[in-house]
Amino acid sequence: MPTRSRIGNISTPGPLEELPSLPPHLQVLRDDLQQRVQARRVRSHLERELSHLNGSREIAGSVRLLFDGQGRPAENLSLKDIVKYRQKIETDIQWLEAILIELRSDLSVVRELEDAALDVASVQQAEEDY
Repeated sequence: MPTRSRIGNISTPGPLEELPSLPPHLQVLRDDLQQRVQARRVRSHLERELSHLNGSREIAGSVRLLFDGQGRPAENLSLKDIVKYRQKIETDIQWLEAILIELRSDLSVVRELEDAALDVASVQQAEEDY
């Protein structure tokens, strides 16, 4: 299989041993940036997956409610089944809301840690400049 020539002069760093050593405060900022980039990637991936999953669930739920397993309309759809389906949807919504609350709580903790790390880094930078 032929390989194409490189398009530009962009190269990625190799193992961490090849990276220049940084002062501790800059290393903290670098690590934080790496974590932010990774979190952004995970968040965008989850958003794509959840939008696909939610759309598929809605379609499948509608089809399941209206048709039986062989694709025929349900002859006698009981009120009990409809109530059970509604309760399941409400439970799923409550579960997702609980996850959202937990993620927001984690985000506030991470923001506090980030602010503290940046404060320490700025104090260290000011001491070095003094």
